[in-house]
Amino acid sequence: MTTALAAVALILGVARLAMFIALHLVPSDYNIVQHAVSDYAVGPTRRLATAITWTSAVFWAVLAGAVALGPPTPEKGVALWLAVLAVIFAALPFLPTDVEGQPTTLIGRLHLVAAIAWFAIAYSCMGNIVRLLTPLAPQGLVSLLGATRWVTAAALIVLVTALVVRRLKPYAFGISERIFLLAVYVFYLGVAAGLLLA
Repeated sequence: MTTALAAVALILGVARLAMFIALHLVPSDYNIVQHAVSDYAVGPTRRLATAITWTSAVFWAVLAGAVALGPPTPEKGVALWLAVLAVIFAALPFLPTDVEGQPTTLIGRLHLVAAIAWFAIAYSCMGNIVRLLTPLAPQGLVSLLGATRWVTAAALIVLVTALVVRRLKPYAFGISERIFLLAVYVFYLGVAAGLLLA
């Protein structure tokens, strides 16, 4: 069952990555430097952004199942956090971000809380997952996951810095967020592959 779930997660992860890339190729008023990815969910790219979100919800749920049903390891509890990510992504389509220049809304603030939570959970699970896969997956893949984890950390630091130091936001936020997201997507694709090969 773990193998089947890991295979489904791998397929969903590849689909999510392809849609994420396509999202940035569709003509829109947004650009990768100044706008958050969540902005794409309220414009002409709304359908594609929503498809990414729902695909992500299923991806996290399936990956959580693959980890939970996989070999017994002390780090197996990370499956619960992956399930939490599935719940967050199932809620995100109902929590659209505030449109830039418009008044802040309660829904927009809830979106921000959900985004912060998913960024934090996705990153914080990486260490346990690397430890979980170290005895199970090919060492080359484990090394790739370790390197991707560092890229994720660096992008997250720049992203948070751009939010705190307002002058940096127009120049660093959008790019660092996308690097963070790509690193997260690649990392968890690697996790699905590692579980498939375990």
